[in-house]
Amino acid sequence: MSQIAQIICSQANAEHCDLFIYESQKDHFRLVGTTHQHEKIGVLKINSNTLMNDSHAIKLEYNGKLTGAIALRNPKNLPAIDNLLEELAFSLWWLDRFTELENTAERYHNMSQLTDAFYSYDDQDELKKEMVKVVAKILRADMVLFLEKISENYVFTAGFGIDRNQLLIESIPQSHPFISKIEKSDSGILNIKTQIDFASIPVKSLIAVPLRLQDRILGVLIAINKISEEGYRTRYSFDEFDLSTLHEVARRISLAYTRLEYQNNLKKEIEKLKSYTKRYEDLIKQQQLYLKKMDLVHNISNAMRASYDPNNVYKILLLGLTSGRGLGFNRALLLLRDRKTETLFGKIWLGPSSEEDITKIWREAERRAMSYGDFSQYLREEALMLDISNGLTKKIEGKMFHYKDHPVFERVVLRRKLIHITPPLAKSMGEAVKDLTNLLETEEFAVVPLIGKWDTIGVLILDNKFTGNPISEIDTEVLKIIADSAGLTIENATNYEELRKKTESLEQQKNMIDYLRKFSESILQNLTTAVIVIDRQGKVLECNKRVEQLLGLPKERVIGSAYTDFGEAFQDVFGVAMKVFERGETITLSRYRIETANGERFFDTKYSPLWDIAGSSMNGVIVTLEDVTDQYLLEQERKDKEKLALLGEMSARVAHELRNPITVIGGFLNRLKKNISDPQARERYLNILSNEVDNLQNIVSEILEFSRSARNIDESKFQINELIEEVAFFMQEKAARNKINLEFMLSPLQEVVADRNRIKRVLINLVQNAIEATPQGGRIILKSQQDQDRVLVSVFNTGEPISEENLRKIFVPFYTTKTYGTGLGLPICKKIIEDEHGGRIWAESKPEGTEFKFEIPIKREGE
Repeated sequence: MSQIAQIICSQANAEHCDLFIYESQKDHFRLVGTTHQHEKIGVLKINSNTLMNDSHAIKLEYNGKLTGAIALRNPKNLPAIDNLLEELAFSLWWLDRFTELENTAERYHNMSQLTDAFYSYDDQDELKKEMVKVVAKILRADMVLFLEKISENYVFTAGFGIDRNQLLIESIPQSHPFISKIEKSDSGILNIKTQIDFASIPVKSLIAVPLRLQDRILGVLIAINKISEEGYRTRYSFDEFDLSTLHEVARRISLAYTRLEYQNNLKKEIEKLKSYTKRYEDLIKQQQLYLKKMDLVHNISNAMRASYDPNNVYKILLLGLTSGRGLGFNRALLLLRDRKTETLFGKIWLGPSSEEDITKIWREAERRAMSYGDFSQYLREEALMLDISNGLTKKIEGKMFHYKDHPVFERVVLRRKLIHITPPLAKSMGEAVKDLTNLLETEEFAVVPLIGKWDTIGVLILDNKFTGNPISEIDTEVLKIIADSAGLTIENATNYEELRKKTESLEQQKNMIDYLRKFSESILQNLTTAVIVIDRQGKVLECNKRVEQLLGLPKERVIGSAYTDFGEAFQDVFGVAMKVFERGETITLSRYRIETANGERFFDTKYSPLWDIAGSSMNGVIVTLEDVTDQYLLEQERKDKEKLALLGEMSARVAHELRNPITVIGGFLNRLKKNISDPQARERYLNILSNEVDNLQNIVSEILEFSRSARNIDESKFQINELIEEVAFFMQEKAARNKINLEFMLSPLQEVVADRNRIKRVLINLVQNAIEATPQGGRIILKSQQDQDRVLVSVFNTGEPISEENLRKIFVPFYTTKTYGTGLGLPICKKIIEDEHGGRIWAESKPEGTEFKFEIPIKREGE
């Protein structure tokens, strides 16, 4: 350019010449050729207005476009350079155009390389590295950095000419003004002579664009400082063309990113698809395995339901669980629940007891199983032959587990949860499951509840101690299903067994009842006592053969007939049964006389209520008539003989009692005849005779009193305690003379209905006897008490106890231990109490004395 300036200067004949090129971007002229200031070439820049106002400046234009200018100092021949200036204006325009086209071609070439490069990378990190490198090359940038948007921040992920250490902050927030400005711009930003606060680098110019992927911003791409090249160049910093280029590059990068992301997503989808395929294949295998096991569960359940014996059901279940053709567990332990003791007790444990010959045992078991076409049939027949009394079952005989507060059994039994104990879980539980791990000698096992209709009935424990196979989720799911089915089947079998036993028991009871009914019927029919049952309407419900004989009618005629149909004689006796319906009490009649067709007969009859089972309703009256005619006649004969014997004894005793006073009277009458003239002797003998006559009268009176039949008594209502006190008052003086204390222990009594004078006579007799039997200083205790419907009175004395032999005789007439008396006092008392008042009198000897007691009813029968 300086040569061109020299030519122009020479042809224009000027002092010197300067050649400027117009830089439209900055609207100034840059010195590119000169004849006198070579040091300023490329450096000197003059504002367009300043230069155009210089009178020495000549504009160079081509097609109306300013391309440059020359400054001539004192030109003397300007016309000589007119053509030259036109060609120079064209050349500058062409040069600018050529340079622009060359740069554009280079950029498009680089852009094509960029596209090729983008397609050659499958990794985003590699793509980022190549991206900043190519961008720097295309834009001739000194530095390029890519800040990737991660969440709400921008992070340096790739750079050219700059590394992470030159950044002042690693993560730039989205709200940063510079970043925010880039984000919001559609085509990017162009800054000249600016600074960025997040990097310690000088910035002369920069361009930045957001990297968008549809509506999403991937990050920002920033190119910093244009590389300074040697020689003249039309642009020294980034311009709009660079920005548009960067924008285009960003768009292509976005497409590459899209492709890469699509490829990555496609890879992920393919991987997912492969994963899904594998999972589906595994799932299909699991489903096939599950279906196979469900088929086994179906076969085991069918085999269990075919048996009604609980023990057989237990064996079928455990065989199905441990058979190689079945679910294949090594061992299965069955524990049954006892609700009363809240324990689980060992029932059956099936499986090898040791590893010895285990392969041989399993092979033999499998051979037997495979010989059956139907697995259910194998289980049923194998269970019948299976002996469970030895082997593992021996180890759990009598073994009990309390399930309350047990870390495993409480959840299984009470919460009905299946628990799978794994080795890590067993170690974490430690001592809490030591009883199970010690028993099973393995740390992996499943504990399964057997659930009946309402509650847990037992527990299954399964393990694979010898094979070490883990218990899978399918295993636990299958165990839940078979446990539910087994629980119901065992409960049904148990209920069936109980029902069968109850049925047998009921059958035995029925047979026993039939036997007892026949036996009772036989006894009833063969009784010598007539038995007849009458209902409330007076109809006969049942009778025996004796009744047929008594009535002279067959049983068919008797049953269903009214008792009034049997004639007047039996109407009275059966009519009493109607009173039993009113009273609800048993009535007994002794020696009841009935005029039968066979003559006069005497019966002891008893009328007993026939209550229902609950004892609340009377269904009838059982009348029994025992023919005691023979006994009655024998008794009458015996009584007649006893009367004759008693009469003889009484005659002898009366003669004995009368002979003494008569002898005395006879003796004193002879003395009176001899001494009739002696008034004193006569008076004394007459008194003696008079006393002996009184004595004779007393003896005769007592004999008459005793021999007289029971007379009608004069009943009245009185308080017997008052009568006791009254008698004691009369006898107090006599007792005092003998220095005897009368004591009272009287209890509150109801008034009694009796003959007061007759009871008073009894009391006087007992108290008088007690005074006579008690030594001086002794005591007599009068007591009274009430016992339900009777009153008990006793007279105790501290005299010498009466011997057992005398106790048996003291109520016999004319028996006395005294030197005086007729021996009729106590017999008369007995007659008054027992014959006249329906009571009882007796005497008891005690270590410190004798006690006489009598009791009488408070109200007489019929009142």
